[in-house]
Amino acid sequence: MTDMDSRAQLAAMLAEQALQVATKLKPGSWESVQALSTLSIAQSLLTMNQQQQEP
Repeated sequence: MTDMDSRAQLAAMLAEQALQVATKLKPGSWESVQALSTLSIAQSLLTMNQQQQEP
């Protein structure tokens, strides 16, 4: 498994965590979901950036 694969898996895991947390929260209290989602997006962007830089 490459580092990019592990980052992609981490991004997917964080997105899944965000979804699970979101289903348990009351409307209007989803700061944790936003944080997890942001981490997932950041990991995805890092992975895509590294893939583009490879020859």
